[in-house]
Amino acid sequence: MTKTIIAFLFLVIFFSFNDIFSQDESAQRFRKPLDEETREKEFKSESFSDYIPHTTSSVFVNYNVSDNPAPQNETSVKISRKDPNRVVAAWRDFRISVTPANRRVGYSYSSDGGNTWAVSRLLDSTLLPGFPRNSDPVVTTDSAGNFYIAVICIGSTGALAIYKSTDGGVTFPNAYLIANDGSEDKEYMETDFTPGSPYLNSIYISWTRFSGVRGIKLTKSTNAGVNWTAAVPVSDVNLGNQGSDVAVGLDGEVYVTWLDGNTANDIVMFDKSTNGGITFGTDKNIAQGTPPDIPISSSGVTFPSIAADITNGPNSGNVYVAFCDSRNGDPDVFLTRSTNRGVNWSAPVRVNNDPVGNGKLQCWPWIAVDEKGNIAITFFDSRNTSSNTIIENYVAYSSDGGLTFLNLLVSTVPTPTAQPNFDVRFGDYIGVDYYNDLIIPVWTDERAGGFDMECYSGIVSTPVSINNLLSEIPENFKLFQNYPNPFNPNTVIRYSVASQNGGLSLVSLKVYNSLGTEIATLVDRKQNTGNYEVNFSGEGLSSGIYFYKLQTDGFVQTKSMVLVK
Repeated sequence: MTKTIIAFLFLVIFFSFNDIFSQDESAQRFRKPLDEETREKEFKSESFSDYIPHTTSSVFVNYNVSDNPAPQNETSVKISRKDPNRVVAAWRDFRISVTPANRRVGYSYSSDGGNTWAVSRLLDSTLLPGFPRNSDPVVTTDSAGNFYIAVICIGSTGALAIYKSTDGGVTFPNAYLIANDGSEDKEYMETDFTPGSPYLNSIYISWTRFSGVRGIKLTKSTNAGVNWTAAVPVSDVNLGNQGSDVAVGLDGEVYVTWLDGNTANDIVMFDKSTNGGITFGTDKNIAQGTPPDIPISSSGVTFPSIAADITNGPNSGNVYVAFCDSRNGDPDVFLTRSTNRGVNWSAPVRVNNDPVGNGKLQCWPWIAVDEKGNIAITFFDSRNTSSNTIIENYVAYSSDGGLTFLNLLVSTVPTPTAQPNFDVRFGDYIGVDYYNDLIIPVWTDERAGGFDMECYSGIVSTPVSINNLLSEIPENFKLFQNYPNPFNPNTVIRYSVASQNGGLSLVSLKVYNSLGTEIATLVDRKQNTGNYEVNFSGEGLSSGIYFYKLQTDGFVQTKSMVLVK
């Protein structure tokens, strides 16, 4: 098809259907196809330096989730797999008393994907007689939309318990005691969402037992948290283990990682169960390095975190562990992965991308993998501050199975890390979840001043690219001309999302044929302020003119593109 015919067809279709998108004046601005060099110059001029990183400033909105003047720390979050608008966060809460410390667990919920949060509340510790205090919360959910918060409940002994909500995290009126051997500590929890798993919806909790038969233990519930199995041993060595995390992989395999501090090095350990958590195999050392100096943590530790890819994508079955050590002379965050369900593990990949050995602090990584196989790791970072006790929250994003990471500064204000006493320390971990194209990290933050630790959150909408979110903040919404144009069969469409009402914008980007029939939805979700690009494939479509329309609240823009085969 010649350029003359294309141009003629272009004009004929335009005058025949110019009212299809008459609400948008940009639909009336057609141009003749340009030569390759001119198209590239024009595309670059429209993209211009907006896509070159100029600043490390965050473009995200931050949310005070706990919003209480007393200290709150050690945060956890989960997005509902039934209704992704429902999100629950929990934290250790000292609103009852700071000195002496009275540890409780606070929580809040969101019904709009984390953009607004309900007034925070405390879990009702009277539901567990003999245990007036709670600590170390962790949140999970199930496919029915129930939420669960596991806690270490404290009385004359330390026990493991769980609270359950059946109303989307509004209330947690039911509590169940799980284990009480005298000294249970630092649990983590996950639900089996693996399609086709024989253990689907089973809930697993791993934790450390410091009395009796010590070591890393695991329990599970197969009836929505009501009943739990007796403690199953995970670690082969009973002493020196702490900070376990649990994940579920393909076929319902259960994976557990933890930190072994029995040697001069910090050792990241791994074990797995192939029978639904009934028994575990032999412990495996998957990474080790110099113990990091973590000045923001009174206990001086940073735990590993684990997640698995249960999709049918290119990295299906991969298992990922994020951890921190000082092999490069200062604390860095690393990722190691297994492509054969934990048999072998890769050399660690450095996740934070600041200069190696610069003396800056990166610590407390937590990892999540979404339903498309993308990876998100949140961590604390001091790269932009004057001291390793003044930190910011970062999220590292990977869409290639953890081979490369994009680092995103999420917190808008650095936080100091002061603590009133050891019992109300800044904490030992933070959290993240990733689902339905939203990464939601939660972290401890003292931007309010004094010892007013709060649970803060930000939202990262994905997919993201190196040209997105690290650039100057767009002042206006804008849709750019696709490139190449004409194309066959692939082209790139770029657009800018401006700040709207201080939060995310609901963005729609759709493709239509010349008759005005919708043929593809490229974007339909809330997105942060920033510059984005998406790919469109004309595979299976006929040659001709197509329209693509960007729409948000109060903004609509349409452009045309030509597919030539």
